[in-house]
Amino acid sequence: MRYLRHLICLVFVVLLCQQTWAQTPEELADLDPGELYFQAWSLVKEAEEAEQKQDYVTAFTKYRKAVSFFDIIKVTRPNFRKEGLKFRSDATRKAMENIHGKALSQQKTQQKEGETPLLEIPGESGPSSLQVPGTIGPSGADSRRVQELQRMITGLKTELSQKPNQRDADSARLRQLIQQRENELFRLAASPLKDQVRDLNQQIDQLRRERNAMEHAKNKADAEREKTLRRLENTQRLLAAANAEKAELEAIIAKQSKINGRVVEGQQEQIDKLRKVIVERDAIIAEVNRTVDDLSQQLTQSQKMVKELESERENLIGERDQMKALLKMNEADRVQELITQNVTLSQELNEAKANLDAVQAEANSKKEVILLAKQRLVVAKAKIENLQKANTQANLRMSRLEKRLQQAEADLLSQLNGKELNQRGREEVAMLREIIEKQKAKMAAQLGAAQLLLEQGERKAENDTHFKDAMARIRGDQKMELTIEEMELLERTVQNPSFTNSERPSAQEFNKATSDLRQMTKDLNQVAKRLFTKGDFQAARGNLQLIVDEDPGAWEAMVNLGIVNLRLDDSHSATRLFRKSILIAGDRKIPFAHFMLGDSLYRQGLYDDAAEEMKRSLSLEPENAKAHILLGNIAGKTNKLSEAEFHYKEAITQNAALYEPYYNLSIIALTKSQKEEAKELYRDYLRKGGPANPLHEKSLNL
Repeated sequence: MRYLRHLICLVFVVLLCQQTWAQTPEELADLDPGELYFQAWSLVKEAEEAEQKQDYVTAFTKYRKAVSFFDIIKVTRPNFRKEGLKFRSDATRKAMENIHGKALSQQKTQQKEGETPLLEIPGESGPSSLQVPGTIGPSGADSRRVQELQRMITGLKTELSQKPNQRDADSARLRQLIQQRENELFRLAASPLKDQVRDLNQQIDQLRRERNAMEHAKNKADAEREKTLRRLENTQRLLAAANAEKAELEAIIAKQSKINGRVVEGQQEQIDKLRKVIVERDAIIAEVNRTVDDLSQQLTQSQKMVKELESERENLIGERDQMKALLKMNEADRVQELITQNVTLSQELNEAKANLDAVQAEANSKKEVILLAKQRLVVAKAKIENLQKANTQANLRMSRLEKRLQQAEADLLSQLNGKELNQRGREEVAMLREIIEKQKAKMAAQLGAAQLLLEQGERKAENDTHFKDAMARIRGDQKMELTIEEMELLERTVQNPSFTNSERPSAQEFNKATSDLRQMTKDLNQVAKRLFTKGDFQAARGNLQLIVDEDPGAWEAMVNLGIVNLRLDDSHSATRLFRKSILIAGDRKIPFAHFMLGDSLYRQGLYDDAAEEMKRSLSLEPENAKAHILLGNIAGKTNKLSEAEFHYKEAITQNAALYEPYYNLSIIALTKSQKEEAKELYRDYLRKGGPANPLHEKSLNL
């Protein structure tokens, strides 16, 4: 059974996760300190690599996780490699402290670079991340409460040992107190890692939703592109027919003119009409071609983002699973669930196929009944497709685990062969190599169990159709991929969760649909921000347009879509969207929408209308310095220099960090022949970070 070989990695990942969550202190105390030490050592190595690449945020978070592992060992096994553990723990903490300032600064820069002018959807929040804290508190093992508990436990144990009767009530009370203190101690030891697992789970869940939203937008763009291409083909055929008819008519006219020297009036009218039709169809083809190009670019950007989100999520899953495995917090036996899920889905798929065949064979079947049968079939296919994708990712995680063990062993051997290690270092290398050998042995045992399980599934497949289909999909012999038409049908099915009911949806169904729509809106907007930051404006526009299509009342998304359209130099569409968002917002005052509407009108040269919107924006938000800059620009365009000067000075009063008003004031001063003042204003402009302007410098004789 050679085909089983490529399944072993997949099932092994599942088998590795057969231990239950270590929710009790006793289970935590039973953890192998050597394995914990190895994981902490691996994190330190990863942190050192990140630090060399000047990725200080990543390095700091990995150092911090390593310290958490060392702390667990200190608390649960205080006598384990006492001197070596203290040295490693202190060195790691010192390395973390050394880069703390750089990590904070880098994190601030990254957050600033990720900022966009896009509005947030109410209740929206991005994926939580393991932030670099402003200050570094004491490590878990050094905290006052931990030390206090350790002293109390030592004192209670001493008191218990001195009791002449270990079976009396007082001894039982002491044992109970010791147990309670140890429970609290172990909880404190594990809490940093459990908090990190929780944060990682939140990130993973957010990225899953974002990835699903992006996949939804990509499928929509793909379907729209296919539809537009079909429209293009049809228009091109009509254009070719019109051109052929025109050529034929021109030949007839030319022949007729040669015979009698004149053109029949009706024929000339006919050819004029054809020319008009051809011009119109040429314009349609040009417009459709532009749409196809936009959708193709949107699709390319969307596919790239889907892959990035998937990769980011998988990396987090790998990190989360590694941490959960160390704390024995993995899921129960998933390998059986893998086969069971496939068998169940095979049965569901076969029943859906049989149902569709029966409905289509029935002469009196209504269209609604056939549609319902098709929807059930496509939902069953989608479930199988999602399960296959999950299995593929599990296989990749297993491959990364194997490479990690190999790399760790190679690093240790290079240290040993370098002959620069002291006694403590040699002891550490020996211990870590022993741990790696144990993990390899465990891996080999689990691989054997995986093969036995798969072979058992194959034997069942000989007599069970559902098992046969399930095993074929696990092997990869049957790959489930939805067609464009099926994806369109699935999209309509998902949008209408009550498709099984021809009556009006219940209150519960309505509330769920509303909640799902709200969540989809938040996720699409979050991904649009990612795309906007990367400069992938076509894909960002596709995401935001999908929000507006799904929810006509989403005025925040309309504002964001208008901003994206401005970046794509489509100020007319942006103006329409800003106006619509203001109208839909109604009594809710949104100064930013008025500001952006003024900006889009300014770009179209509609200065009076732009000024009106800027003034409305300022009446609602007087501290908007950029509105004063734009009003100054409008005044300058209409030669109202005194008014322009007022607005630029007002902008500086509101926000002295802006550099644009200094440059514009320098231009105005130069116009007034105030060259020295113009020079000083230009120097202020440069000091604020404005780019040099050689032409203006020449005018100032600088």
